[in-house]
Amino acid sequence: MKNSWIFLISLLFALLSFKVISNETVVFAIGEWPPYVSQTNSTDKIAEVIVSEALNLEGVDVKYEYFPWKRSLERVEDGTYAGTFPWWSTEERQVDFIINQEPVIVANEVFFHLKSTDFKWDSFDDLKKYKIGGNLSYSHVEQLESKGIEVDVAPKEELSFKKLLNGRIDALPADFIVGYDTIHKLFSPVKVSLFTNHPKSLRRGDLFMLISRKYPDSQEIADKLDRGLKKLKESGRHDEIIIEFLERK
Repeated sequence: MKNSWIFLISLLFALLSFKVISNETVVFAIGEWPPYVSQTNSTDKIAEVIVSEALNLEGVDVKYEYFPWKRSLERVEDGTYAGTFPWWSTEERQVDFIINQEPVIVANEVFFHLKSTDFKWDSFDDLKKYKIGGNLSYSHVEQLESKGIEVDVAPKEELSFKKLLNGRIDALPADFIVGYDTIHKLFSPVKVSLFTNHPKSLRRGDLFMLISRKYPDSQEIADKLDRGLKKLKESGRHDEIIIEFLERK
């Protein structure tokens, strides 16, 4: 009997010790946007690796579940999941979500077009003479439509680039890295050589985590992410993650 009590007490202490030292786990809802986030390709996870390593530095383990982007946004907004990334910060999103302060990545969104298309733009009015493509739930659709530009919206970025190649649209906004990564995956080298991008940025800036206002300890998650990202950048690891991806290409 004495040995049984000793065993039970030892087991209790072991369980309590495990609870103290084990990390908390948060689950994020994200979509498919290689090479930043991807369910289908284990190497196309630049932003996922950055977020995971940043939160690991703050004692938080991370899991990801993948949905179409619109559904990811909805499931974070209703509190089912802690957050979603990477997103632009807008006035509307600042009301609906907690947005962390330290950027996860920096994006440069440009217009892709075929070399055979005489595509030039300096102001939004210049875009009105072209057939412009866009992707469902992406911020550029709302941005362009607010300027009076009709956007041919596709459910997936891959479909938009196929429409661009087939001449169904004249130009397509996409992140510089994402765009060329997508083109190289979709098309043969001969067809890849047909594409180019306009040097002027549609948008260039920071992408963040949108965190649910209904999720427990949401502000604490935002704060831990910011602290972890700062540590990652100060150590040089943030740039290293991006460079490691680019060197594999």
